[in-house]
Amino acid sequence: MTVFPFQIGEVTGLYNRVMKARSRGSDVDPPVRKDVVTISSEGKRQQVIDETKTAVLARIKSGG
Repeated sequence: MTVFPFQIGEVTGLYNRVMKARSRGSDVDPPVRKDVVTISSEGKRQQVIDETKTAVLARIKSGG
């Protein structure tokens, strides 16, 4: 894929405009987030088991 210098300039210009707009909007207090997600100890345990299982299987498959 070929990227031309004017394309890089357009992207950086857009990035600058977005960052300026965000900084101007920061004067307003952000909304208070009310959604809270909690993971039960059983859920955490299952996640650790799944991650471990995936890591062990990947290691076995790679031969290491």
